[in-house]
Amino acid sequence: MSFAKINNIDIYYEVHGEGEPLILIAGFTADSQSWQFVINDLSKHFKVIIFDNRGVGRTEDTDSPYTIEQMADDTKGLMDYLNIHAAHILGHSMGGYIAQKLAIKYPERIYKLILCSTSPFATKRNNIFFQSLLELSQNKADQKLWWKLFIPWLFTTKNISQSKFVSSFLQYVLDYPYPQTQKGIEGQINALINFDVVNELSKIQSETLILVGEEDILIPPTEADKLYKGITRAGYPVYIEGAAHSIHNEQPKEFYHTVMGFIFKFVR
Repeated sequence: MSFAKINNIDIYYEVHGEGEPLILIAGFTADSQSWQFVINDLSKHFKVIIFDNRGVGRTEDTDSPYTIEQMADDTKGLMDYLNIHAAHILGHSMGGYIAQKLAIKYPERIYKLILCSTSPFATKRNNIFFQSLLELSQNKADQKLWWKLFIPWLFTTKNISQSKFVSSFLQYVLDYPYPQTQKGIEGQINALINFDVVNELSKIQSETLILVGEEDILIPPTEADKLYKGITRAGYPVYIEGAAHSIHNEQPKEFYHTVMGFIFKFVR
């Protein structure tokens, strides 16, 4: 277990493999362990850094309000702590928000940028959903019910229709030894609902891959397309079949091969 003191909080992180650094930034409620289905393959080629954002996992909570910019500064601070001048950056969902802000604010720190299941702004539709989750949490709703409401926004219809898949996922999150605290839920939701960098996308200088789950209803393709239109060096979005919002969990092999193909420019 490794911790780094960054911006006055203890941030939990792990380093896997050797090579060029690749930093994976997780989304809302997710922490470093959310990359379990892709970490082994990626670490064969990269020095992969995974960590827990503030307000989740083993990283310290704070009383002050969170912002996406603050979490981007946390990521940059971890890079400084590990003596990493620049790295490939991959952000999923809210982690994609963080990755965008990092690329806007510190363009010299990024080699290639991968934005997965994300967009450059928080929609009113999603904000209503997340604020409802926050109210349920504040009212001490049953955790199993809370997650059952969240599941349809994360996975494909095929997986949701399989009772074994749903029950296994619920068992995992309910038994997880480092559950997100009420403070962490509030901090992360308040950060993500205020996110909007549409007018700053032109500041991103890195070559960028945009990954979209074809069945994603949380951040559908039409919203992810705004990244392609706003980032100068972004390629046309790559759509992943058989995946919704959680691409790296539902289609880990396709996720891995697409990321590898983008960074190393090989064709399968």
